[in-house]
Order: sequence, then structure tokens, then C-alpha cells
Amino acid sequence: MDADAGVTDPPGSPGAAGAFDPPSESRFRVGDYDEETGQYVLVRPHDAQRMPFELRFDVFTQARFQNFAASRRSWVDAEGAAQPISSFNSFEVARNFLVFSGFGIDPRLQYTAIVFSSTSINDTVYLGWINYRFNRAFDLRVGNWLVPGTREWYESFRWTLGADRLMATTFFRPNISPGIWAQGEPIDGLNYVAMIANSNNRFTQGVATRVGSSLAFGGTVWYEPTDDYGVGVSDVEFHEGRSFRFGTSLNVAHESNQGFTQAAIRNPEDTLIRLSDGTPLFRPGVLAPGIEVRSTNLQLWTLDAAMKYRGLAVSGEYFFRWLDDVRTVGGRSPYGSLFDTGALLQAGYFLKPHKLEAFARTSFVTGRFGGGVEYGGGFNWYPRGARTWRTTAEVLRIEGSPAQNFITGYRAGETGTLFQLQWLTDF
Repeated sequence: MDADAGVTDPPGSPGAAGAFDPPSESRFRVGDYDEETGQYVLVRPHDAQRMPFELRFDVFTQARFQNFAASRRSWVDAEGAAQPISSFNSFEVARNFLVFSGFGIDPRLQYTAIVFSSTSINDTVYLGWINYRFNRAFDLRVGNWLVPGTREWYESFRWTLGADRLMATTFFRPNISPGIWAQGEPIDGLNYVAMIANSNNRFTQGVATRVGSSLAFGGTVWYEPTDDYGVGVSDVEFHEGRSFRFGTSLNVAHESNQGFTQAAIRNPEDTLIRLSDGTPLFRPGVLAPGIEVRSTNLQLWTLDAAMKYRGLAVSGEYFFRWLDDVRTVGGRSPYGSLFDTGALLQAGYFLKPHKLEAFARTSFVTGRFGGGVEYGGGFNWYPRGARTWRTTAEVLRIEGSPAQNFITGYRAGETGTLFQLQWLTDF
């Protein structure tokens, strides 16, 4: 599911830890639980070389209550039109993932098939890939997955510090798309992912509606000097020594206007490209009366750093986004290019090691059309002292959100207080 998935030797391959038992009367073992990966093994061969097939199963469930109390009744978008701000509260299954994974034909020919549903838009989508893991340094994959672009986006939603990814990440990040990518760890502690995708926007990728031949590139590189940072922001594992991670991500795409509206979204993770005040870029009349943006080039560059030590965790990321070569119909754009920037900072500390964590986090976005900021914090409770079960209570103060996403609770232009109570299980 995640950027480092499949980096270790596959179970049963020569030299892998926990290799399978010697052959017995039965060629397969049925029903098992892998403590190391936290996965249910439905079918496992006794000898992966003679009978190369394995099937694993995971369920990730993220149930959430959200309450947003608006502080203003409306906001003014880039066209000068007043847009309403509404209070809301809801119970949602934000994400429910049914994950089937394993290998077939050859232990290095692996698969992951994900059924992703969310009550946020009452729809179900397919994610997943087929990959061949040549070695630790080179794992080649093809499928439908996250386009790299920011650190918090490319890490799993299971490991966010609060209930979900922050406002700045939601504004800047790419989306999900079919594509081909390579990933691996060529040197201890140095990891990479490089992906060529149809586009940054999955909801326009149907063959019947796709126009043109432009592709998107997303890549991310990160380095862990001690090679033990692990996943996520929180120091659940309680590192006895300081562990650092330093990274950078790049996303380049040519995005065209193919009817980009909120109603077109079919994947609950999808977002629209927006100006820094939250106005959708491709909405007619946004840059000037009578002008509609036909296409634009997008470049996104981010820098990130993080540290874990004895229950303390700190993570930050800075974003730079350029929109240039803006092509329009109905007249010329008054802007040759648009530059937006933003950042996030978050920190957590375990009041009770492995169990109870207090955290605080903030992010902002700013650009030619204004921007927004958020700040807040809360608590994480890990009942079993592991990432597989977490309860989160969080309060965020939002001032002029430029981001919008069905799952996260962010709505364009909103100003107010967002309370989230979440139950997340991974088994």
C-alpha cells in the first residue's frame, strides 16, 4: 500500500527472514497471521519455488465524526462573488480498504488489489498494481496509485499524526492515476519512487474522455541516516536514539480543462486545482471576465524533514507551486504565471510510551489571490501500543481554507473550528 511496501525480500524467497516450512503432505497452508507485517495469510505455500502462489488479506477502516462550526456566513472568491460557508456535522466511514496481495508464478511477481470505498461520496473505486521486484534497489510496478508530489500525501493515511492529512497537503498534492513507476532502496537508508502517470487527476482518465497525449511525472526521494526511521510521524516505536529523515518531492504535469467540476469527482481522494483563495482554476471567468483557462503547466517542488526520539516526533514540509503557460479562450490571461507557496509543521509526544500521544500541528498556503492558515492539536490513543489500532481526537482552527476534499473536512473558503473524533483499525 505504501511507498516502502515490497522493499524487503518477499516471504519464501531465498534468504528471506521467516522462510516457509519444509514441504509436507499439503502443498499449502491455509489461514495464518503474519505478526511482522500485520496481515492475514489466507493461502501460503510450503515451498514458494515449487508452488509459487500466496494470498494475503488486510482491512483498513477509518470511521470518523466531524463537526464544523463556521465563524463566518460567506467568503468572496476570485471573481468577487460571495460564496456561503455552512456549519456541518456527520458520521462517516472516511476510508475502508479491502486489500488482497501476494505473489503468483514467481515469488518476485507480486500483486496488490484494493477495493476502496467511502461514505463521503458513497462510491467504490479500484486501486492496485502488479509489480516485479528485481531486487531491493529496483521494484517495477504498473497500476492505479498515488502520484508522488508531497511527503504527507505519499505516506499512508493510516499514519497521519492527526485525523487526516493537513490543509496545505490537500491544496498542493497531486491525485491518483494509472501509471508505471519504479521504487527501491539502492543504498541503506536512501529510498526513491519515480512514476509516469496519465495525469495528476484520476477522474479525467477514462479512455472515452481523455484528450491529448500529455503525461505527468511524480517523484520522491528520502534519506534516513540511521535507516530506522520507520513509517508515519508519530514515534510509536519509541526510538532510543535520534532518527532523522530528509526528503524532497517533485511533480510536473500538463493539466487541461476537461470539465473539471466538483460533480465530476468519482474518487473521494480527488481534488481540483485551485487558486490560493480556494477558487477552482478552470471555472470560467476566474482570471478575468469572459476568459476560461484551457490548460496550464504545473510544477510542484517540496522539501521535508523529520525526527523521532524517545516518543518525541517533529515533521515539517515546505511547498512551492508554479502554474505557467496558462492557455485561455475568450481573451488573454492577465497573469503570465502564478506562484503559490505553503508549509506544514507538526509535532507529537507520548505522555505514556506507546499508548497516549499529545500532538499539535499547523499549515498555511499563500499566493497572489490570498491564502489560508490552520492550527490545532489533539490526542492519539493506541490501545495495544501499536499502529494497528488508534483513536484520535482533534480540534483545528481554520482561517480561509484554500483546499477542498470530501474526506478531510476542508471546504474552500471556510473559516471556523473543525472537531474530529476518529477510530482507525488496521488488520
